[in-house]
Amino acid sequence: MPSLAYILASTLILLTTAFLRLIYILPAFHRSRPPPRARGTPTHLLVVLGSGGHTAEMLSLLASLDPARYTYRSYVIGSGDDFSAGKAQGFERGLAAREEEGDEKKRRGTVGLTGAEGEEMTGILRRDYSIHTVPRARRIHQSLLTSPPSSLRCLYAGLMLLYWHPKGYPDLILTNGPATSLVLILAATILRYFSFLPLVGPARQSVRGQGSAGKMRVIYVESWARVKRPSLSGRIIVWCGLCDRVLVQWKGLQDRGWGEYKGVLVR
Repeated sequence: MPSLAYILASTLILLTTAFLRLIYILPAFHRSRPPPRARGTPTHLLVVLGSGGHTAEMLSLLASLDPARYTYRSYVIGSGDDFSAGKAQGFERGLAAREEEGDEKKRRGTVGLTGAEGEEMTGILRRDYSIHTVPRARRIHQSLLTSPPSSLRCLYAGLMLLYWHPKGYPDLILTNGPATSLVLILAATILRYFSFLPLVGPARQSVRGQGSAGKMRVIYVESWARVKRPSLSGRIIVWCGLCDRVLVQWKGLQDRGWGEYKGVLVR
């Protein structure tokens, strides 16, 4: 039977290894550039939409998005948020219309892609985006006592979404602060933590010709409405060092160490 000293030493080694692994994968402690990508490489962007103001700000941030660069977009919404789902669909229709208008001259004299009935395919018909629903981490006015179970359900759904997504792990996760986004960032951190395992890391993704290196980078954009103090989600993200970049929209927040100020990002 192992001695008490052996058990304590083994436990200490395991805890130290686990802690060092956490330090290694957290962006705040280990900032590294993602592997260089060849020009034209498909990029999978995952966008977390809140409801109401969060969704409006996020779509404003994406107004100049280049669909030729971010070739596949995944939108994550909370259950029952039909408003955000409709806004995402409307945004994608706008992208498709803008792409068609910009390519109109190029398509003259060339044969366009056609569907089953011969109609030219748009961005919507090409299925270059998807909308995914996860349980809400916390509903408005929900009691703090009932929040942990709902957050755990959201975390499980986020893990399943990222792990089983047909396009593989997203290259970039973009969010601006709803509670669901914090849980999804945690899910991405868990997968990055265990990426050395064959079922999570390169061996898992190699089935689809992908590796996990450089995947699931996270950019958090604090709401424009936060002038002097970040939201609770923003504070937790900064304190825990969960994001690769934190952007704020008021210089005073940068001066207080809450993130990078690149000007007002919403219109």
